[in-house]
Order: sequence, then C-alpha cells, then structure tokens
Amino acid sequence: MPLHWYRETSPAACVAGATIRVLLQGIEPDEALQQTLYNGRHTDNPEEITFDELNSLKETTQAHLEQIRKSAGAVPAAGGR
Repeated sequence: MPLHWYRETSPAACVAGATIRVLLQGIEPDEALQQTLYNGRHTDNPEEITFDELNSLKETTQAHLEQIRKSAGAVPAAGGR
C-alpha cells in the first residue's frame, strides 16, 4: 500500500506524530509512521511519499526515540524535588 502525506505538513510534525504513537501505543516505529502517513490520505491534497523521504522519516523517528529514552533515564539535577 503506498503511503501518502500532505506536503504542507512538515517532516518534523510527521516524526512527532509517529514518536507519540510509539510512546503512547507501544507500537513499532514503522507501524507508527504508516498510521501517521496513512492519515494524510484524508487531506485535500495527499501525495505519495518517496522511498528516500520515508527512510529519512524513519531515521529521524528512531533518533528522537533514542534521545527520549536516554532522557528518561537521566538523573535529576541536584536540588530538584
């Protein structure tokens, strides 16, 4: 199934949507991107996403998830309550 998105939606917004789906729904990043991009088909002007664009979104989503997971294990600063 080809994936679509609305070109005026920034890649950052797409990645944020996928990242939130992974964290809240506990699904895999690939599935989260598919859900996020598929929802774009319901816009006025959806365009099919290219393979390179999809790979870029996957890499960025993975990087965001890794950063969030690292931050979640960080020790709070001294004096914090």
